[in-house]
Amino acid sequence: MNTMRRGLCLVILCMFILSTVPIQAEESTSPSVMIATHWLPSDGAANDHAYLLTFSDNGSYGMDISMLHQRNQVALETDHQIEWGHENGLRTAMLTFNTSLQWGDTIDLGVDITSHNTMPITVSTERSMVVGVWNQPMDDHEVLLSTTWSMDQNYTTEEGEQRFSLVFDGQGWQQRTGDVLNSWELGNGTFQTLESTEDGQTDLDLVFTQLWKNETIVGGVLTSQIFDARGFGSLDTTVIDGETVTVIHADVSQAHLNRSLIEGVIEESLLLEATGDLNVTEDVDNSSLNIDGELSVFYFQYHDVDGERVLQHTQFEAMADFVLIDDGTRLDVSLDGFTSLEHWEDGVRVQHHEELYGTGTFGFEDQDENSSVTVNGSILDLHTKIVNGTTLIDDLHVDGTLSGDVQGTFGVLRGIEETGPQANATEEVFLVNVIHQESWFNITGINGGNFFDGAGLGATHNETWDYQVVNSDWDNRTVRLVWRETGADASEGDERPERSPIQQNASAPEAEDGLGDLTVGRETGLMPIPMAQDDRMRLDGQDGLTLTITAGTSRIDTRDNHNLSVIEWSGTYGGSGESGQASGTIVSVGPLQGLLSSTTRSLDIPFGESNQTVTVVESQYLERVLSPAIVSEDDNSPPVIGELRLQEGLVLGEGGSIAHLEVIVQDSEWNLETVEVDLSPIGGDVVSLNDRGLEGDLSIGDDVYTTAIIVQGLELGEVVVNVTASDGFGASSSASGSILVVNQAPRITSLELVPSSLERGQSIVLNVEAYDGHGVESVNLDLREFGGTVIELNKSGNVWATMAPMPLGMTPGEQNLLLALTDQAGASASYRTWRQSSGAVGHAFFGPHYVNGGSESPIEVTILNDRPTINTEPFSIVKGELELVPYSVHVSDPDGIERVQINMGVYSPVGVTSWVLMHDDGFNGGDEVAGDGNYTALLSVRAGTPLGFHEVSLRAFDTYGEVNLGDAVIELSEADAPVDDVQGLSGAVLVVLGVGVLLAAGLVIALLMRSNDGEDGKNDRFGMQ
Repeated sequence: MNTMRRGLCLVILCMFILSTVPIQAEESTSPSVMIATHWLPSDGAANDHAYLLTFSDNGSYGMDISMLHQRNQVALETDHQIEWGHENGLRTAMLTFNTSLQWGDTIDLGVDITSHNTMPITVSTERSMVVGVWNQPMDDHEVLLSTTWSMDQNYTTEEGEQRFSLVFDGQGWQQRTGDVLNSWELGNGTFQTLESTEDGQTDLDLVFTQLWKNETIVGGVLTSQIFDARGFGSLDTTVIDGETVTVIHADVSQAHLNRSLIEGVIEESLLLEATGDLNVTEDVDNSSLNIDGELSVFYFQYHDVDGERVLQHTQFEAMADFVLIDDGTRLDVSLDGFTSLEHWEDGVRVQHHEELYGTGTFGFEDQDENSSVTVNGSILDLHTKIVNGTTLIDDLHVDGTLSGDVQGTFGVLRGIEETGPQANATEEVFLVNVIHQESWFNITGINGGNFFDGAGLGATHNETWDYQVVNSDWDNRTVRLVWRETGADASEGDERPERSPIQQNASAPEAEDGLGDLTVGRETGLMPIPMAQDDRMRLDGQDGLTLTITAGTSRIDTRDNHNLSVIEWSGTYGGSGESGQASGTIVSVGPLQGLLSSTTRSLDIPFGESNQTVTVVESQYLERVLSPAIVSEDDNSPPVIGELRLQEGLVLGEGGSIAHLEVIVQDSEWNLETVEVDLSPIGGDVVSLNDRGLEGDLSIGDDVYTTAIIVQGLELGEVVVNVTASDGFGASSSASGSILVVNQAPRITSLELVPSSLERGQSIVLNVEAYDGHGVESVNLDLREFGGTVIELNKSGNVWATMAPMPLGMTPGEQNLLLALTDQAGASASYRTWRQSSGAVGHAFFGPHYVNGGSESPIEVTILNDRPTINTEPFSIVKGELELVPYSVHVSDPDGIERVQINMGVYSPVGVTSWVLMHDDGFNGGDEVAGDGNYTALLSVRAGTPLGFHEVSLRAFDTYGEVNLGDAVIELSEADAPVDDVQGLSGAVLVVLGVGVLLAAGLVIALLMRSNDGEDGKNDRFGMQ
């Protein structure tokens, strides 16, 4: 019994073991295969259309392959080769197909495992994909990105260290329609260059306050790229010429860099405007030179096209102090002006100006045994000027003295005497400047020593005439030299140097060896959509930028609280000399398959003959997806409309201004498609708003949607407008808000003012035409600032007119008048200028009430200066009453009296023969009341002053220098003698007696003359004929 039981247990145990073995074997060895792209080159040329199959173990496999490769919905004939291998302990098979890949192809690859280790099994695996372009989903899309990138180029040449660095940080917008991808990036950054040459070094360091970058990619290939930057910074330049070192430090107030690649043509332009300091030093043995100056103008601009400089403008203006010390000699020059300007276009210098002028001093001492001499001189004039390659001024004037054991004077005077034709040694005629230089050396005393080659007492006078071609760029410019020297070694001569002149043109500037033809885009090429783990491909669509990519594992990227399914990837640059690494994530599920979620790049790109490199570092991050919708309709929520406002706070009616309407709209699913506003309440249409930095939008992707608006009609006050926002699933939200429309005041369309020049108190005729959609209510001329009143203009037809006197309080000269216009809705404005209407009222863009203004003209009159008014009254003086008699006249002028003068004539005091001042100070000249307008002077009445009526001259000056002349007649009479009735004689008696006396005197004289005639009757009693 026990034996039987024991045997039964063994049988059952064996059956259990045998029954479990197959089951365990099937679970542990179940075969599988993964399909990964292997779009890499096998022969160093184009990428193969190949796939790497990786099996679950290293066993042997049998399989069947099916391939459906369609292009434009047409199946291609396919064939393939299989290359077996193993990798990481697993069996692999490389499938290489005979077809090539193109964008838009669809591929369905099936692998059926038919046997595993000779045991027949059936396991099927399929993979479907679309051939797309890297970072370009097959669906049209619109996304917002944040980007940080830099270009850093450092290398060393025979001339020294070279550097080019560009850093950008900003926001981007990318949109794809069909096979065209456009991207815009707006931000800020820095720009640094270091250029070393055999002559020195230039270091430019700029801060860009605005950077704008635009790219267009067609079919995965970069076709255009525009980079524009504006900012400020500093410029440091060091130029070494032998022992001379020139250092310039400039503060750059304006910098503008533009670099573009359009259809293979590279253009680069740079503009710099700065001020700064200049220093030049030289130190050789016992000689030193130092120049310190100030750059008041530094302007540099160039434009290169395909490595050729088509424009360059260099200009600086400076002042400098010049000190030269050479073996005991010191020269001090103050350059009051130093100007240099060159403008080149297409290799031709079209503008050229070089000029310097200044003054200075110099001196030195010399010794000979026990004697010494001191030389001191003054540079009275130093001036050179060259315009467009022609020397116009070459002036020098030096005077000096000798002191010590040698006494004397010396000097140099140089200048262009004339300009005309002159033949050279070969009789070829050139236009020359005849530069006359005159120098003299006069020794007046010698107390010892042997100076100036033993020259003795006396004078030496030397004159030269240098016939020098006017072309400043030529060499050996002197074609004839005439000299004449007097003194101990007198000589004269006339020479024409051979090989003179040597004609040559100024060297045109050349494009510097910066980045050359290097333009950095981004890698691109064909990729499978969707990308799967272990996929490998080579992106070779951008020349000189090849990236080999390996796909990693899946993960979730969170963007603005939304989850994106992505594949990690990494890559290596190489293929055309470039090297570097890149990594990131790419969307693998949904309509955005193939869009980069994040990217980091770092690569070195070679360029130039010396194999220099430029380092590019970039990071890019997906911020928001505007289209397509990336969530399901069940999870979708409508947009949320927030505040509605105007950037400017208000908008003027009647087309008076352009304002920008802003609406805050947020959408949690990023699928906002349209934001529209109904502008019919202000006479407009339904228009779209944007958040792309266009039409006045201040920032990309900040949820503030913007559009420009104009109120063409007569709407006023708070106007309500409706806004509607819709997303990709048709969910919409509406809201309303008000905008402030301000009434625009009347505008002047025509103005006539005559006369334009007049005196105070005279009247002008003013005709004004004005327009306002609400109607013009009033037009007033406001003269209160001149002491006048507000004068209302009267309307006649379309013209407002008045005749207005100019107030006496107006000062002479040009005076702006103030016009105040009010419309029938209460809007008013004041004008001191007006714009001549350039046509009928109305504009296609600004509306029917827009006034098309032309050039601005002032509303002004010219007030002529009135002469002072001189008022005189009859005045008489009785002789003998006073020796000094006060005489007054009344003088007035609205501008004030500067002085009043009188020429007293016979009433002038002794010694006074001209005009004397009259006074209104209540003190001098007998004046009694100060400031009453009565000006007084003291007339001098002396015993010898004749009686009768005498004229005095008057003149008065106002504060503007205007003079008026006048005169007055002043009677001087004898005082009446007292009459006594008893003892005195009557007037009649006196008259009779006077007449009798006169008759008697005449009779006596006649008799005397007759009785004293000479014998010959020819002489009078005095012996006169």
